[in-house]
Amino acid sequence: MARVSSGVARSFRLCQPARLCAALFLCLHLCLTSASAQGSNGLLQRLERAAALVRDDRLAEAEKEIASVMKVAPEEAGALNLLGTVRARQGRLDEAEALFLRAVRSDASFVAPHMNLAYLYMLKRAPEKTIQELREVLRLDPRNADAGGKLAQLLFSSNQTDEGIRLVERLKEQSPPLSAALLAALGDAYASRSDFEKAEESYLLAVRQQDNNVDAILGLARTAHARGDGAGAARQLARARQLVAASPDLLYRFAGVALRLNFGGEASAALAKALELKPDEPAYLLLQGVAWLSKPDVFEAEKSFRRFIELRPDNAQGQMLLGYALLKQKRSAEARAWLEKSIKTELNMPEPFYYLGLIAQEQNEDLRAVELLEKAVKILPTYAHAHTALGASYLKLKNLQRAQQELELAVKLNPEDSKAHYNLALLYARLKEPARAQEQMRIVEKLKSTSKAGGAEAEAFAPAPAPPR
Repeated sequence: MARVSSGVARSFRLCQPARLCAALFLCLHLCLTSASAQGSNGLLQRLERAAALVRDDRLAEAEKEIASVMKVAPEEAGALNLLGTVRARQGRLDEAEALFLRAVRSDASFVAPHMNLAYLYMLKRAPEKTIQELREVLRLDPRNADAGGKLAQLLFSSNQTDEGIRLVERLKEQSPPLSAALLAALGDAYASRSDFEKAEESYLLAVRQQDNNVDAILGLARTAHARGDGAGAARQLARARQLVAASPDLLYRFAGVALRLNFGGEASAALAKALELKPDEPAYLLLQGVAWLSKPDVFEAEKSFRRFIELRPDNAQGQMLLGYALLKQKRSAEARAWLEKSIKTELNMPEPFYYLGLIAQEQNEDLRAVELLEKAVKILPTYAHAHTALGASYLKLKNLQRAQQELELAVKLNPEDSKAHYNLALLYARLKEPARAQEQMRIVEKLKSTSKAGGAEAEAFAPAPAPPR
């Protein structure tokens, strides 16, 4: 399965720099002074005047007021914090960071500079530093809902899912109520842990909070699908479809969910509309190619992937997907070239090694296939199809012990893989175990008769990558 990223469900979106600079640090309201300043009425009044000037964007006047304070108290944390705010508003982020850090050193219990550092590190796209500062804000001010919400979203997007879940559950006990966006993110986190009951509970809370929250409605479609309620999933997708028509980003998110739930037609229509609204958006083209693969139409998929690579020439996933589309057209030499290129770009994707292993098998180079397939399962030990292919190569090489090991693992990981069961039947026959061989053939026939193998034997050995997340 193709994996793109890291994050649960949706990524934590950072504000645009200009917008963030404009809004930066106003979350602090009048709580802009440290404990030391509050002990001096004169300092406190001057800092409050400076804070008002910053809010009014009268930065030059604010700076003069702050300078008058710092002549008397050069390490006053409130003044350092305000001057950092001014520097951040001016786009002088390194200076702002140094000032906020000085404020923290001057008064370790002062919440404001920690929150300001968190915003600044978001602006600098330094998520680990942002997380560190937000944790400190919550240590000092456990009921800070703004910090809690931002920290939870960052934890989810950086795959620290369990900590994120614990944090949001704690925030749920506080007031005011959690935002619909955060509840939907909590649902995504539970879904990523296959706890669909709690996921659905969170999505329903989000919808009660905001009945047009697309992420929560799409989450309800996923939970319905997970419990085998295809009609319920279709109803939720139809509900979401009414809300996404004018937004290319929402259309894209809708298409990703629809594709994962096997509603390929819905996905294709949404992506076509998204590309009308925002032509040549690389992410849309990549997902459109995967949607074409699901039809399957490998020729249209190839077009989408080639256009994507024109826009993102160094993207390993695009290179891999194009290689896959060419492999399905039996253009092995071209496929190999793109797959090898994707490996040079990104070593930690298992799929290119798997597909290259299939090409080696096709050319009766089983020793080479074993080398490639071993790399695929090393990267992703639960990669069932790669274990099946590896077992088949070991079988051809007459290494029956390794063949048995790989094929039995393959059927454990994916009991519906008819190719793995078929090769196990051949293996048991060679091992003079006719009863076990016959049992495997009965499983193969049962899978065929119930169409659980996907309807095409050729597809079982080269499954399409999953939709990008």
